[in-house]
Amino acid sequence: MRRRKAGFRHAMAAPLMMLVAGCSAIPTPEAPPPPPVTPAPAPAPAPTPTPVGSWEDRALNNGAWRFDAGSRTAAFVPTGSGSPLLSMACSGGSIRLTSTLAGDVSLRTSAGTDRIRFEGGSASLPARDPRLDRIAFSRGRFALESPDGAGLTLPVQSEIGRVIEDCR
Repeated sequence: MRRRKAGFRHAMAAPLMMLVAGCSAIPTPEAPPPPPVTPAPAPAPAPTPTPVGSWEDRALNNGAWRFDAGSRTAAFVPTGSGSPLLSMACSGGSIRLTSTLAGDVSLRTSAGTDRIRFEGGSASLPARDPRLDRIAFSRGRFALESPDGAGLTLPVQSEIGRVIEDCR
């Protein structure tokens, strides 16, 4: 019987070993390593904006409007100078704007933006041109800006309206 027990043990040992061997983990193939992460190139820095504030926030040019009833002219004369930065003169049925600005000048008022063409330092507008009303009724200021970056930010005063009305 002893032999029988020994045979039984050996007979049981073989299936148990097979059972244990079947429970072992089957190695799975390794996943390929992820591709190396290449950092995205740093974006080029944006160009520095020109430090020009909104025309509504800029300081007004120093000076004052002067009205000459004889020549029906309003001129903005800077403080301490005799030559005007801008003059508005009635000649016939139009108003001649004279300044050092040139080209297609942007006119900025509280009513919006327009263009005025200055040739040889002056521009002529019909007396009933709505751009003149936009200047006269702009809220406190208006600006003229030339394509080369030069510009004027001037106060709106009664002298402007007087020239316009006298010319109409």
